[in-house]
Amino acid sequence: MTGSWFARCGLLVFASSWPGCIASNVVATEDRLVTTGTAALSFAPAPELQLQGLYESIEIRGDAAVSLRKVYYLFAAGGTYTAAALTEADGVPSFQTLNGTWQSTAAGLVLDDRPPVLLEQATGHLRITADNGVLVLRAASLQ
Repeated sequence: MTGSWFARCGLLVFASSWPGCIASNVVATEDRLVTTGTAALSFAPAPELQLQGLYESIEIRGDAAVSLRKVYYLFAAGGTYTAAALTEADGVPSFQTLNGTWQSTAAGLVLDDRPPVLLEQATGHLRITADNGVLVLRAASLQ
């Protein structure tokens, strides 16, 4: 990946405001949509998964998607994590951070002694399903 996430987003905003040479009606609407490709992933339950490393959100669904824009989790092998979320409320974006403990049990992922949530895994990806939505994460690099 080249450039920061913010730089790429800024570039996309600039590019979308720049007049194009081809009218948008030339390409069918479904062919103009950007997709994450998560439908092609084969998720399976991941009880007692040993998490480690950085994960970034690529899909947020459900009630959580009302305010969450991007989420990062950094899981340490020793059972701690740190997380950052870009949220938006009333049109105002802000970052929120959280540090705590994690456990992957037969019942699911437990963060900070809260009730377990469903944890599933696909190659290079995690899916966390809670009452308020679904979060799909992909493994990322700290570099």
